[in-house]
Amino acid sequence: MYVVILGAGRVGYILAQQLINEGKHVALIEIDSAKVKDAVNSLDCLVVNGSGTSLITLKKAGIHKADAFVSVAESDEINMIACSLVRSEFTRPITIARVRNIDYSESRLMNKKILGIDHVINPEIEASKAVILALKYGVRSDVMLFENVRLQMRDLTLGRRSLFINRPLSEVRKELDMEFLITIVLRGSIYIIPEGDTVLKEGNMIYILSNEDVFEQIVTIENIGSREINKILLIGGGTIGTYIADSVLELNKDVPNLLRKLKRILIYKKKRLHIIDKDYERCKFLAGRFPEALVTCQDIMDEGVMEDPGLLKNDLIITATGNHELNLITGSFAKTLGIPRAIALVIRNSYYQMSRHLNLDVTISGNTTVVNSILKTLRSGNIKNVYAISNGKMEVLEFSLSINSSMIGKQLKDIRLPKNTLIIFISRGEETLIPHGSMVIEKNDLIALITERESIKKLETLLMAE
Repeated sequence: MYVVILGAGRVGYILAQQLINEGKHVALIEIDSAKVKDAVNSLDCLVVNGSGTSLITLKKAGIHKADAFVSVAESDEINMIACSLVRSEFTRPITIARVRNIDYSESRLMNKKILGIDHVINPEIEASKAVILALKYGVRSDVMLFENVRLQMRDLTLGRRSLFINRPLSEVRKELDMEFLITIVLRGSIYIIPEGDTVLKEGNMIYILSNEDVFEQIVTIENIGSREINKILLIGGGTIGTYIADSVLELNKDVPNLLRKLKRILIYKKKRLHIIDKDYERCKFLAGRFPEALVTCQDIMDEGVMEDPGLLKNDLIITATGNHELNLITGSFAKTLGIPRAIALVIRNSYYQMSRHLNLDVTISGNTTVVNSILKTLRSGNIKNVYAISNGKMEVLEFSLSINSSMIGKQLKDIRLPKNTLIIFISRGEETLIPHGSMVIEKNDLIALITERESIKKLETLLMAE
């Protein structure tokens, strides 16, 4: 695959780095000379200094031979114009545009591939989807869902009294007598594919594959516990906060019409959602758009605001301001004051790693959600889901086999998978199978596995065709 990326900002850089590590051919276009210099010094790809809306620049980047054109420049308009230009001149590449403006990305015209854009990625919407998914599953971990199976993968950080630590994993599994699989262990910056004799340590993060009921039992045993989330405090009413509020209030509509009316009255009286923003005009807009919510115009950083007893009665705080350091600090501080659950939104991956030490329940990385969405689009067809973990060093892939795959008809023990690759389940019709060495791969199997980023190219050859 040959991919041309417009924009060497954080998302463009991370995407290029990930594709290069997978063995893809990448060209990066950037108009900012300083960013070009950084990319040339650190990325093993073609870097072109110029405008993405220039045919000359696009041709220098090899757009005529590209399989995909991904536009993630800072301007929505540039991204849309660049995709339109590519589509008008070249028929081969699929076009993907990052569009931040929700009015653009939700437009019916955009859904009809107008302007030459095959796929629109909205960072705020992608991050908001991750927040709502965490909310639906109790805000205790990241959640990875799969196609047509009840299995899900969720992370858990082991405390000093954890049942899992200082014992062989096989012993813990025997004691718990539940159907679950620990797929990967993160120990600082090191990742481990565990075996039966692996001994886990305090502070390790583990990814557990199980159904929801088993995960609930495990977190109860780990004394993480559960609490119904009835009242939510949302800090930040900007674009992403607005979309989160839309989604939170939309959750209340999953009831019959008669009950819905009663529920809306009760929710209105209880003010289930409390939004705080420091901009007066924005608060006026939010109050008009969300009459079901309580909207307060305050600066969360003002002395004494977070100690308000009324705020501390909330079950969850979501920090979604444009200041990502503030999001981390406010979410962590709220938990020390007694709010049981906290979700923080960040941009930089370094902030995401830092959040693990700040007692936050879920941290959503905007860059990661966008890159995952783009990668899933680039691998469309056989690929059903893509999740990056361990700061992108490893990926969870779910895919259907090509009819020409060399795996079909072979036992798993005879298939030479790349190092540090683990098949975690196989979905066959209505069955979900935990793999074992003598299992034979069949046509139309849906497979989920964990692998190192560097192994993607080899896997694609193995899994998709002869």
